[in-house]
Amino acid sequence: MTRQLIGGALALCLSVADACAQEVPPPDPTDAVEMIELMLGRVPSRYDTPLAAMQGLGDLYVRLLDGARADAPGDLGLWILLGDVALRSADAGLTQSYAADLLPLYRQDPEAVLAALSDAPWLAASACHHLSAYFGSEDRPEEDRAPFLEAERARIADALPGPAAETCLTALATPR
Repeated sequence: MTRQLIGGALALCLSVADACAQEVPPPDPTDAVEMIELMLGRVPSRYDTPLAAMQGLGDLYVRLLDGARADAPGDLGLWILLGDVALRSADAGLTQSYAADLLPLYRQDPEAVLAALSDAPWLAASACHHLSAYFGSEDRPEEDRAPFLEAERARIADALPGPAAETCLTALATPR
């Protein structure tokens, strides 16, 4: 677990460095610190109370999702990383939000989502868990899983490194 947290922190730092190298504004440094603190299981220090931290997490989620939808550099990867943090921390509300939001974002630009996962293949398990959770959740029919999986199987297998592709396809085939 600690190794994965360190890997996540390193990925976040690399995304900041990559954004700087591309002359793209880097993520807000306070957001980066918040992400690292969340990965470490701490209440983010930028907030005075746990309630403020919970509301701040909701704001961070929306900001990164909006940026990912608008193709803002780095926001998609950070949003997917936040989804990994949500799953590991067993945050039911946040996990349900990912279950509702990731598949529509994937359908908007599957190549972008798969490129982000290819750059950070260790996030494939959690991202594909969230994709899988879309089906059969709330009013979304479970029967849509098989056609989606069949339509996307080759694209996922081609885009992701072997083990990450296998992990993703297994997660997508497994009802949540």
